[in-house]
Amino acid sequence: MRYLALLWLVIGLSGCSLFSKDDGTEPMELVDFEPTVKIEQVWRRSIGSGQGDGYTRITPVVNGDTLYAADYQGELYALNRRTGKVQWTKALDITLSGGVGLGHEQLLLGTDEGEVLALNSEDGRELWRTQLSGEVMSVPTGDENIVAAQTLDGRLTVLNATNGEVLWFYDNPPPKLTLRGRPSPVITNAAVYAGFSSGRLMAFNPQNGLILWEQRVAMPKGRSDLEKMVDIHASPLLRDGILYLSGYQGRLLAISRSNGRPLWAVDSSSYQEIGLFGDTLYLAKDNSAVAAYNAASGAELWRNELMLRRQLTGPAVLGDYAAVADEDGYVHFLNTSDGRFAARVRIDRSGVRVPLWSDGELLYVLANDGTLAAYAIAKH
Repeated sequence: MRYLALLWLVIGLSGCSLFSKDDGTEPMELVDFEPTVKIEQVWRRSIGSGQGDGYTRITPVVNGDTLYAADYQGELYALNRRTGKVQWTKALDITLSGGVGLGHEQLLLGTDEGEVLALNSEDGRELWRTQLSGEVMSVPTGDENIVAAQTLDGRLTVLNATNGEVLWFYDNPPPKLTLRGRPSPVITNAAVYAGFSSGRLMAFNPQNGLILWEQRVAMPKGRSDLEKMVDIHASPLLRDGILYLSGYQGRLLAISRSNGRPLWAVDSSSYQEIGLFGDTLYLAKDNSAVAAYNAASGAELWRNELMLRRQLTGPAVLGDYAAVADEDGYVHFLNTSDGRFAARVRIDRSGVRVPLWSDGELLYVLANDGTLAAYAIAKH
């Protein structure tokens, strides 16, 4: 089985044929603009050795007033999300591949050796660890009953949240060429929702793994393996009974969680996480255009194409601004009303590939070298 070692290779190749600028591969130069809002850095801290050289995305997570973050070498930090003050750290002596996930009073981690670890969220004490079938590429997720994770070989595995025992699994072997990474499953009392590199979103009975429904997000097209790639790389978003999902070389969809029927769909290709705030979806496309969509209808509200090929992260919303970060470490703030630039800051030259996260008060950005910073809109 051939897996794509670096996501950037695929995106770079696809960008060549779609957008030609000289040789068609260089990032678009940033335009100057007059800032309309001031962004201030509230705190800044180093998280170990960062993301490492491979295409890892060790995502941080916030639970209450605590932010949990880790580096690829398994150094785990619990921080006060408002001040950045370290509450505790723990050296796990493992190599992480799946970012920090949340279960019921648990932290969940995935390793490149195929293990899922559950830790006590209060002190990092290990509760259990379970060996899976391959490298854990998704952020493991869980509730009080189960934990779910996806591995690079296309398997979804569901574990007992108390002791890590394997309850059931589903195999969806990936195609010959695939993006490196897997979406995180979404768990509810009624179903486990998971997207696969075959371009399918599937719903499973959480107790026994029986398939409840499936919906295709994209159909493979073309002759080459690259043209046929239809990965679901972004995790599904669930709100008010509707699942929002985007696929690479596929579509952006709103799907009824009860039966899997599409409510609307628009052509769109993305490998980044979707942002949802209020009645608007925010999406960084595979060419690094940023677009906003009406969540009820799928109608495009605006598009910003002034950062093409800059390998943007998934967006997050802070106040009246949608933020994305790029491969050079710039964080761009766009007006949610029209997509125009409002502000720009730089966290670090190592760049950012982890999706941004906002709690409404602060925007959290984790650079590839491990620099973690919280930003806020400056008060007048």
